[in-house]
Amino acid sequence: MPQPDSPALKARNILIVLFVILCVLDATLVVIAQDKWAIGRILLTIVVMHYVLKGRRWAKYLLIGICSLMAVLLTAMIVVLASKLSTVLIGGSLIMVVLCAIIPIFMATSKDLNRYLSLKGQGYS
Repeated sequence: MPQPDSPALKARNILIVLFVILCVLDATLVVIAQDKWAIGRILLTIVVMHYVLKGRRWAKYLLIGICSLMAVLLTAMIVVLASKLSTVLIGGSLIMVVLCAIIPIFMATSKDLNRYLSLKGQGYS
């Protein structure tokens, strides 16, 4: 099995860093908002990311969908509930919106990341 080259590994590492930042920020906001139900969403997203890194095509598209949906829902939450949310929650949610937009764009457009994923998965292209 061919080994990923340096740019492919760098793209993978960028995705991992973005994802870890997103998860840490999300978990922090969950604790602040005391929203215990969101823990399941975070765990599901982590499991999907695991399969993305294994090169599963379905997981890549599912993670793109999850991040896109989170960006839309967080934006709607900020608009609708801005007067009821603390400044910390609004600021953190805005940062999450940006991360939730960057991650799917990076996954869809990075040729190096797609090369890495194709090497990890069977028949991935």
